[in-house]
Amino acid sequence: MHILSLAAVVTGGLWGGRTERFGAAMLLLFRIAFANPRVMWVIGDVYIDSIIEDTLTALILGRLAFRSDRWWPFAATTAQALTVLVHVFSIVTDISWDAALSARVGLGLLLYASLLAGVAERWLAGETAVSDTVEWRRRRRAP
Repeated sequence: MHILSLAAVVTGGLWGGRTERFGAAMLLLFRIAFANPRVMWVIGDVYIDSIIEDTLTALILGRLAFRSDRWWPFAATTAQALTVLVHVFSIVTDISWDAALSARVGLGLLLYASLLAGVAERWLAGETAVSDTVEWRRRRRAP
């Protein structure tokens, strides 16, 4: 999953459109922000920081899904909503930690695969990436 997440973030950032770039940047930002192992909030078998990360990701992807004209944010939002549901089930029911982790890994793979598929669909449709249309030059200082 880590290799696929890295590939999806890099591919979305380099060859994606504005929607893919925003999704890749958001996923990378949350991955970095919540990756600190010294700040783990644990209640029983439940990692509260992981619930917060997944809930924020689902909310932002849901907003992106309804604001953009792309299909992949709907798939990514669905994967994240189901991941939050796995967290809820691990709190409410007696689901094993291994089963919850397996479900979260599978849904994470679906999240990053949908971002990659969105970039691939943009490329197959012949749409140019944002990085190809931006003119990179230095700004002049104001006099």
